[in-house]
Amino acid sequence: MIRPTIVRQAERLVNRNPLLYGPGPVARRATGIGAMDPLKGLVVCAGQAMAVGLAGGFFYKFFLGDPGIQAVEDYYKENPPR
Repeated sequence: MIRPTIVRQAERLVNRNPLLYGPGPVARRATGIGAMDPLKGLVVCAGQAMAVGLAGGFFYKFFLGDPGIQAVEDYYKENPPR
């Protein structure tokens, strides 16, 4: 037999906030990339990631001067090969 206190505790666990979940348990609707078909959303997300990565790489290469290669060139200017 279930005690009445356990039933009352279980009722408190149920979330009845309509603003959080809407009319059903999973009634929130996705927007943006989340609303797309799975494959299309993956392709869009991967494309955006590649664009941001390429832009960051070009910025690093052309505006910061690629300091690793510059250090090697400076070394060989100071110590020419024999």
